[in-house]
Amino acid sequence: MPATEVPKAVVKTGPGYGWKVKCTESYYVWGDESDEGLELESSGDICLLQRYRYSTFANRDTPPPYPTDLKGLLQTEVALRENTQREIALKEKIEELAKEDTYATVVQDLQEELSTLSKEYWTLERRWWEIRSSYCDGPLARGIEFWRSQPKWYMHRVLVEDCVGRGGCCGRDCGCCSHRQSERKFAVGHCTVECSCCERARGFALDPEQKSQLRETFKLDCNRPRAWYYDRMRTASLLGLMAGNYENPLNLIVDVPPRYTAPSEESQGSKWKNYLRGSSR
Repeated sequence: MPATEVPKAVVKTGPGYGWKVKCTESYYVWGDESDEGLELESSGDICLLQRYRYSTFANRDTPPPYPTDLKGLLQTEVALRENTQREIALKEKIEELAKEDTYATVVQDLQEELSTLSKEYWTLERRWWEIRSSYCDGPLARGIEFWRSQPKWYMHRVLVEDCVGRGGCCGRDCGCCSHRQSERKFAVGHCTVECSCCERARGFALDPEQKSQLRETFKLDCNRPRAWYYDRMRTASLLGLMAGNYENPLNLIVDVPPRYTAPSEESQGSKWKNYLRGSSR
């Protein structure tokens, strides 16, 4: 190309994603959207677009040039939810003890544990960002950003069904998962072994051994006999996708209004159970 000739630039845009790139062959930056990705963005088919993004890292024949620790991200999010749910449980205990003539040392011990939890949350939050910020710009990162920008992404059908199966609040009418009462950023999501509402519902507290066993059983890890479970949770949680389903992922977000009074025995979990019967595959 002659020195006086300016490269012809092509402007490509993707509607609805706040994304625009001006590029030529010489201006290309790693992570720019491909022509195929741009066409899918323009088509408005969110499911197909997210599936394309999934294929860019799930294709075993062409592994990504940079490692992407999806497992670490999801495991850290579980730890963050567990932390916040324990914090909620402790605050409930302190509030209840305040109504009784309780020794100050008991409340002091709970306050000290709250302080420890706050420090652990701070560390976990930065661990999450360490992992997330290491993702290279590209289709996968855009897919995660798009899905996680949905306010109720965690109420995806797959994640709700999993919560129900594990005995969590989505199997009852309490509305805890959809409207968890916490100011913590990473409080959103489903029940862990520290959920106080689940403890009240089952009528007993889990001992440390039981908690450890449940954590191991439902650990999100690809190098396990139940790797399919990890893959299913990963795909729904990060991209909003579901195997065998080609609906708009946004239509897979389900929700119920919050309840702050104890539901009747007859209505326990009725809404979710009816929903799951209708959505069985």
